[in-house]
Parts: sequence; C-alpha cells; structure tokens
Amino acid sequence: MAAIPTTTAESASSAPATITIAAVGDLLFDLGPRRLIAAQGGAAPLAKVASRLRAADLTIANLETTLSNRGAAVTGKPALLIFNGDPRGILSLTTAGVDLVSIANNHAMDHGQLALTDTLAALDKARIGHAGAGMNTTAAWKPAIVTVKGHRIAYVAATENIPAHFLPSSTRGGVANGNDLTRLVATVRAAYKQADIVIVSVHWGVEQSYTPTARQKHDARALIDAGADVVLSHHPHVMQGIDTYKGKLIAYSLGNFLFPYKTVAGRKSFILRFEYGRKGVANITAVPVYLGEWGRPVVQTGASARSILGRLAAISKPMGTRLTIKGDIGYIKP
Repeated sequence: MAAIPTTTAESASSAPATITIAAVGDLLFDLGPRRLIAAQGGAAPLAKVASRLRAADLTIANLETTLSNRGAAVTGKPALLIFNGDPRGILSLTTAGVDLVSIANNHAMDHGQLALTDTLAALDKARIGHAGAGMNTTAAWKPAIVTVKGHRIAYVAATENIPAHFLPSSTRGGVANGNDLTRLVATVRAAYKQADIVIVSVHWGVEQSYTPTARQKHDARALIDAGADVVLSHHPHVMQGIDTYKGKLIAYSLGNFLFPYKTVAGRKSFILRFEYGRKGVANITAVPVYLGEWGRPVVQTGASARSILGRLAAISKPMGTRLTIKGDIGYIKP
C-alpha cells in the first residue's frame, strides 16, 4: 500500500486499533539488479516478493544505492564498493508498495550531490517517504512523517557507518551521522511529540557478523528510552537477532534483501512482519527469502525455509526471543 505523506496531526483516539508493518533490509539496484532491470524492466528485482510486501499497511526498506545515472564516483573508496543504482528501480519500489526508505548509509553519496539529488526527486515523485539524507544538514536529519489508516508515523534514519566526506553541511548534501547519538536521541524525542508511532532505522554493526555489538544494544535501548517504538536496522549484510526492550521491538539487522551478495549467508534473509496497535507490537512473523539469480529475493519453502528460519531462531534465542516454525513461516515470541 502507499502511505500518505502528511503534515497534519490526527488524534490517536480516532486511529484504528491495528496496522500491519513489513520491514526488509538492504536494497541494491546496481550490479546484478541493474543487469536484471536492463533485461526485464524496473519492476523485475522485487517482482517475486511484491505481493507479500504490498499486503502490509506500511512497508519499510533500506535503499542502499542512489537511483541515478549521473554524478562522478566518489574518491577514497575501492571501485568495487562504489554503487549507483539504475533509476528505473523506482518501479520496483512502487510496484512492491514500499512506503518508506532509509537513505542513511555508507553508499548514499557514492556518486555525489547529483546522484543524491536525482534519488530524492525520484522518491518524492513516487510519493515514497525517505529519511536519513538530504541536501543540507537540516534535511538529512528530518524525519519522514506519514499517515497510515489514521496513525501518524514518524520515521527517523541515521548511519553509524559514514565516510567523512558524506557528512552534510548547511550548503552541502549528505547523510545523518548516527555517531552523534545526542542528536539522534534528540531527533527521536522531537518525533515522539508529533507522532503516534516512532520507527527508527540505523545503519550500524559489523559486516558478516550475526551478533550485534555492545554499542548496537546500547544505542537501540537509548533510542527506545527517547521514544522509539520500533528499531529496524541493517548494514551487517547478514541477519541478526530479534530482541525487545521495554516491550518495544528491535531488529538489529534485517540483512540484505536485494543484493547479489558474495556469500550464501548474505543471501539468506526474511521479511519481518508485525502488527502495531494500542498495546504496541504483536503477532511478529518472519517470511524467509533467498536472494537468488541477480540477487533478487524469492520466498522460500520446505528445507530452505527451515534453514533460514532456524538460523534466525538460533541468533535470537540468546536475547530471550523464541521463534517457532509452522509451515514456512517463523512465529516470533519475545
């Protein structure tokens, strides 16, 4: 579904009891997905999961690449780690009903100001909310505000993995610096005052590690203490466990979701789906996916589903979270 960008507050009392939210990890529209788009069109990368994502009232992802054919490649990074996604990939987002994206990550400025400008314009034209990057510091830190079935939702995004030249200024575009926890907490507190639900995404952690760092755990709890209802994050390129704190939901890493990743572990992922109502988060499930040819996600069944969900269960168990596999779905109980 398409959430409605808004600047008008609505009372929580008039809001319906429950909405469904789906969240996924890193979307890369370069490399394999770029070749897939050239062969089959802009909707192809997410075509096999689009109906699952559209079924939620609100769908959230991390846009790991810009959507532009312009801009010079940034200096100071290895060429194989510099991405610029095919702008036709916007059709994947709209067809799959993606409503909100984080653009706070270590690739948002890989092709500089021009590519970021194009990306912001494409998202705005498609009416997809975005947070975590902008054409100056104020814009980079500005939450996205959407209304979904009467619920006013604030979405805050920042990255702890940030090249120095990705930092914005009053006259230069860039990404929100999640290493400034004081500012991030203040942004969440301000969002809490103007929304019914606050969702935060942080690009953080150690690549290819299934275990969140002590810093991830500390910062997630600080964000919840500041008013966040849900923390949905990414960057490690593998799944990390599902946790709760004060009854609030934390996904330390949603892994990759559209990515021709170099390891099998990095191609195992999931769609996190949950309900949010007057009593908070409920009915949390995980739909297993595998990133196959071109790195595009395909919902898994049978032994493959059990393998992915089994791994998610194992890494979530130390956090006191129990995942039960029924059919090809993981049912998560904090």
